[in-house]
Amino acid sequence: MEGPFWGGTCEVKSCCEKNKYDHCGVCPEFPCEVLSNMGKEQGFDPTIKIEKCREWSTF
Repeated sequence: MEGPFWGGTCEVKSCCEKNKYDHCGVCPEFPCEVLSNMGKEQGFDPTIKIEKCREWSTF
């Protein structure tokens, strides 16, 4: 994927690409501060994303 469908830069996507991770659930720093706060300013609960990444890390 070249970029997020909403445009701009996604810090999580950039980090995964830089570290060659398929997703952040496999990162030793998971869940990091970036992921833990992602979307909070817009009123979203990041817990759902974190749990999904945790689930993916078991595959």
